[in-house]
Amino acid sequence: MNSKSMEAKRKAIYIHGLGGSGNGSSAQNVKKMLEDEWSGKYEFSANTYDLLKPEESFEKISSDVKDADFVIASSLGAFYAVSVFICTKMLLLNPCLEPESAIPKILYPEQKNDFDEEKSVAAWKKIKKKWKLLDREDCGLRFGVFSDKDELFSFKDVYEKNFGTSFGTENFCMIHGSHEIAKNENQLKAAFESFKKYGDESGDVMARQSSYCFGSWENGV
Repeated sequence: MNSKSMEAKRKAIYIHGLGGSGNGSSAQNVKKMLEDEWSGKYEFSANTYDLLKPEESFEKISSDVKDADFVIASSLGAFYAVSVFICTKMLLLNPCLEPESAIPKILYPEQKNDFDEEKSVAAWKKIKKKWKLLDREDCGLRFGVFSDKDELFSFKDVYEKNFGTSFGTENFCMIHGSHEIAKNENQLKAAFESFKKYGDESGDVMARQSSYCFGSWENGV
């Protein structure tokens, strides 16, 4: 057995958006895309969260991503992921960066039954305060993807202001399509390709500036 075949797989985790689950179509699409792009390199996992319970969700997601080498997260799930103080590569799909204003407007009637808006808004604002703890070098490991036809919201400007890199390379992009990137194969592929291109262009810089992080950026991974 050669050393390459014995190499331990890296860990990738998908964090779903509001109304999603760890075994839904979006999670399965992400799993397939990982295999298509980097065959055999990642061990994939995806759990289910009650994203309308901010404190519980943030605690669980923080725990789940702490040992991950690659985090892919959608919408409200991406809000929790990007707020975790961790040196890990992240692909953030239309992150909902202002849930306190956006989420109450888009909930279905049945989702409002157990939703405590006042408590949740306060919790989301508290989580956002953690952004001040994030080093701009760590932000270079995060890559945001935003759709030009997002029917729900777009927080590209918020992302650029709070998570823009410290070394000049834009760690975000726009792609053509709607909000649910992970449900559309073409959009998801465009997101992954943009992420890989960003890694190819900025990986050496990030490796130097974030030398305490794991490894080098190899083909965007």
